[in-house]
Amino acid sequence: SPALATAYLIADESAAPGARTRAGAWVNTAVNGGSSGGTADAGLLLGRLPLAACFAAAALPVLAAAVTALILHVATRHGRSGAPRHRPEPLRR
Repeated sequence: SPALATAYLIADESAAPGARTRAGAWVNTAVNGGSSGGTADAGLLLGRLPLAACFAAAALPVLAAAVTALILHVATRHGRSGAPRHRPEPLRR
């Protein structure tokens, strides 16, 4: 999956040369922990809520991530003032 490959690449680039294996292990730990927790939560929800409510609950993290990404994109593109930031001209040789 592209998201997992990207997480490993970011961890590899962000870590010091002697800590790259450990950084990759933390990515793996986070994925496994999230998967296990999500499966446990889904089992609890399915046992207590109607199926339609379970689908809605499953959509919430995706929607929250999309809204967060949109907010961050707008904030970095426009800065705090709301005006678009000046982008420097590319270097010409």
